[in-house]
Amino acid sequence: MSVATELLEPFPFRQEDLEHRRLEEGVRHTLAHYAGWRDANPAAIGSHVELYTEQLRAIAGRHTPAAALLRGLYAPRRRRELREQALLELNYFGVYNLSEVPDPADVARGEVLARAHARTVREVVEGIERGRGVAGVVESLERRFPTLRGVAETRWLAERLDRLHRTLPETVVQAGAMGKVVRTLVGVLAIGGYDTRDAGRAAVREHLTRILPGAYAYGAAYAVIDDSFQDLPGEHMLPRERDRLHRLILHGLSTGGAIDPGDVPDHPLAEEMHDLYGIALQVYPFGTHRHLYHAAESMYLAQHRDAARRPDELLEGGLESAYPDIFLKAGLSRVVANILGRRSLDDGFYARCLNTIFLSQFKDDLADREEDRKAGRMTPFTHPGDGRTNPLLDLFAYDAYVVDQVYGGDPVARDALTGVGAIKLATHLCADPPGTLRLLDQYPVTPEIAVFLRTAAGVPRRVLPQLTTSDLRLKREAAAVMGRRDPNSVDARTFVLDRLPRINEIVHNCHAEVNAAELAPILAYTMDGPAKRLRPALTLMLAEGLGVRGEMPESLLGAIELFHTASLIFDDLPAQDDATLRRGRPAAHTVFDEGSVQLAAISMLSSGFGMLARLDRHYPAHRVTDVVAYVGTVLGPQRLCRGQYLDLRYARDASPVTGEDILEMYRLKTSTMVEAALVPLLMLLDRPRVEIELVTRYADHAGIVFQARDDILDATASSEQLGKDSGNDVGKANLVRVYGLAQARRLMEQHRDAAVDSCAALPFDTRLLQGIVEHFAARGR
Repeated sequence: MSVATELLEPFPFRQEDLEHRRLEEGVRHTLAHYAGWRDANPAAIGSHVELYTEQLRAIAGRHTPAAALLRGLYAPRRRRELREQALLELNYFGVYNLSEVPDPADVARGEVLARAHARTVREVVEGIERGRGVAGVVESLERRFPTLRGVAETRWLAERLDRLHRTLPETVVQAGAMGKVVRTLVGVLAIGGYDTRDAGRAAVREHLTRILPGAYAYGAAYAVIDDSFQDLPGEHMLPRERDRLHRLILHGLSTGGAIDPGDVPDHPLAEEMHDLYGIALQVYPFGTHRHLYHAAESMYLAQHRDAARRPDELLEGGLESAYPDIFLKAGLSRVVANILGRRSLDDGFYARCLNTIFLSQFKDDLADREEDRKAGRMTPFTHPGDGRTNPLLDLFAYDAYVVDQVYGGDPVARDALTGVGAIKLATHLCADPPGTLRLLDQYPVTPEIAVFLRTAAGVPRRVLPQLTTSDLRLKREAAAVMGRRDPNSVDARTFVLDRLPRINEIVHNCHAEVNAAELAPILAYTMDGPAKRLRPALTLMLAEGLGVRGEMPESLLGAIELFHTASLIFDDLPAQDDATLRRGRPAAHTVFDEGSVQLAAISMLSSGFGMLARLDRHYPAHRVTDVVAYVGTVLGPQRLCRGQYLDLRYARDASPVTGEDILEMYRLKTSTMVEAALVPLLMLLDRPRVEIELVTRYADHAGIVFQARDDILDATASSEQLGKDSGNDVGKANLVRVYGLAQARRLMEQHRDAAVDSCAALPFDTRLLQGIVEHFAARGR
């Protein structure tokens, strides 16, 4: 069918139309057909909205005090209402998730679809509510699907969910990302359960076991891409890392080709995506499931375009210019879920599915409008309006269009979409009556929509807890329970990245308050650049493990970073390492004159000591004095400066250098700065001497691990990957030149293990310190 010539029906999507260019053509066709239908059928739309209002009034009526009393006294009434709700949800599951009207024979058999979805959701929610988190999810799935009990895949699932929970950014976890993961996982398994409803036990076991890894990978990819990769601020993932990850995702989805781990950005989210891609290829080979990867690629591109679209572009192009990508994101999400969960799909599935799910995005965007507005996201309900497009009308009108044009007016589809649709809308509209009534002024509304909004605004608050479905409850409860986590259990890199904005703010404040006069631009350039901030992050890790409550003094964190950045400036100078790149951009002495850069570094050291002196506002003065003296020793001629001197001497002298010589240099140069990030806090808190000795030993080994990995990367990685000059150690003494690559790696691993052993001997939680030293040994930059 040609888009240009015929608009007689929604586009008849087929499997071969999943390639993104063909999909976009079909979407434009369906949206054009919908616009014509909407303008020609105001009465049908009005009648459809009236059904929404009737459903909402019926729900409210069932939860008056009198109705509640009758339910308590009359058990048959309670059972009938529960059955009606279950049937509504079962039919909605069929129409919305499976894109088919359930067979009346299946529904009549009692709980065929319920076994596939509703009971699964209920039992998973119960497990999560009992506070078992990840373990509760897995145990509940095993109870619901006995064929999964004891299989290796469920143990694997528990490990992957736990890892994901520890890896996702804190804001993403708190916003409910794990609830989306669990909801998606359960949804795919429920689709698989429905697909095998008439199969024998062995076939069910084989099918569910096979799809479980893919179901997890799909849910996790949602959390990584949609909630994290697309939405996180630039500090959490640098632009060059985002660009590399974007290119790798597109390469994988379009070709099915292997991705070299060395090409993956050194970021926990990028590594998770690489793992998820590998899981998908293993379960769904590209050669036999090319349509799956076409659908995933098209969905990803639509999501990427939507996230990258600037507000001015949407204002210029009009709100309708965003509709095609919204259509694709929503429709393809269900296409992918069904390809993952079902053994085969009938010819009409793609047309029904893609032409149906657009309706859900309007409801989600209406519910999230305040959150989206605060985050600066442009959606149909945060767009200021263009006078041509009315998203509130489209929310109801497209719903009516689906019933009429996709399902031929089928009453089961109509009642399912309006029944559950009313609940989903009312969940948010009833909770904010003033905001709901403001919609009457913000959008042109039909009389029927006005009645629905006023009805929603008038629903008593006591009814709100009843405005739910199993699916909504699953998402809410999983998000609530799994939105909390022990900070000490978090992936060490995630811990650092979560705190990076606050550390950057502290660092900026610390150098901004210094009256640096003409040196101020150099301080701003060197201190505000894109840095990892590992030293102040180490201080925060130790504080977390010690259970230090409250905000850490800014002066301590700021001084630690000032000392570290000053040491880097000196390292890069022509008389030292003569480096041209630092922190992904030109080194300071290549941007400013060298003499001024040296003075700026000296000013950082003096300012850092001034900040340490101010710690007496928080800790006893004698402890602060001890810390100042200690740091002076660490930075002085016996420690840091001596280490840099040895580095220069070994590069200059022709005499041979031993491995022990290099290790001593690394202890003085690098271990010293790790130690300086940890020991001052222990001294300020007056911790026992034995703990300080153990932490010092940890720092000794951790610094060698960090520097040994630097040597390995210098020999194997590019400047682009490192963000500084690679090959800079050619001709200089380092572990790779003395021992060779293989032995340097073994030595690094020995010191990593020794650092972990030092942590194990400490009487407080050291999981973060262990995690960061393991990262030092594996990092890619």
